[in-house]
Amino acid sequence: MMVLVRADASVEIGMGHRVRCQALMSAFEKQGWQCQFVVQRQCKAFANEADLIIDHESAFFSMAKQVDLVILDHYAYQAQDIAELYQHQPNLLVLDDMNDRGTFPAKWLLNPLQEDYSKQIQRPLIGSQYTLLRDEFIHAVKSPSADKLLITMGGTDPLGLTLPIVEHLMAAGFAAQNIVVLMGANAKQAKQVRQLCLQHGISFHQGLREVSVVMKDAKLAISAAGSTLYELACLGVPAIFAQIADNQTRSLEQHLPLNWCRSIRFDHLSKDQLSTQISQLVVMALEAWENSDWLEKASLTAQHLVDGKGAERVVAEVMRHD
Repeated sequence: MMVLVRADASVEIGMGHRVRCQALMSAFEKQGWQCQFVVQRQCKAFANEADLIIDHESAFFSMAKQVDLVILDHYAYQAQDIAELYQHQPNLLVLDDMNDRGTFPAKWLLNPLQEDYSKQIQRPLIGSQYTLLRDEFIHAVKSPSADKLLITMGGTDPLGLTLPIVEHLMAAGFAAQNIVVLMGANAKQAKQVRQLCLQHGISFHQGLREVSVVMKDAKLAISAAGSTLYELACLGVPAIFAQIADNQTRSLEQHLPLNWCRSIRFDHLSKDQLSTQISQLVVMALEAWENSDWLEKASLTAQHLVDGKGAERVVAEVMRHD
């Protein structure tokens, strides 16, 4: 059985689509399926050697006819594009977050948020039980002595927030030994952040294969609000989220009322406004750091939201109705 996965990654797009698709691919491969990414040439820098590179979507449509399943995780595909793809391959699984692309057909649709879709979706996979996380999170457990403030702005940190956040924490007198910085292999300003961390004796990690080993020691996180939101929830790490993209709106709308996290928006700010917003973010984090009652309750709430077995459930559903 062959699966094609259409997803891209770049500084602008981020790494979240690719990371969650990799988690799903791993679950399919455990069941003996062959899986392959299809990537636009302009995103080749973030692809692997085994990926299929295309110049036009028509090439992907032709490939889709030849396989047993297509997984689509791509916001550039609007309803009419998805409908066209469905004509080429009706065994189509669409990954979605925002539910803002109109009505389209698919055999399966996956959204870890509570959303309503049209009858054209044959088998909706809706809810946090279908959250796609890597295997490392299935058995990962938060350390009972967690005492770190984790700074992680996603795989690419497109707005370059990590550096000024650390600078503001240092200016506020936060203890360097309690900070840990986690950056993706392609993160913006990584060299400058590394130098700053070295200067202050701050723990710094970049391009880790298993991020849970760092996350499990976090008492609190300052994080981008993409796929990391679900990783932190799985480990029970309360968070102050920096919203850096529109597609993070729905997840925050549904998670903030649960009171395990807080957020502040950055995606529509000018460069002149960033510093003020970062100051507010750091103040929010420092207040949360001292609020032991909230931290304890938030951690317990988060742990019950995501169990790390979502990819297994999705594969089981697909194989049951393939």
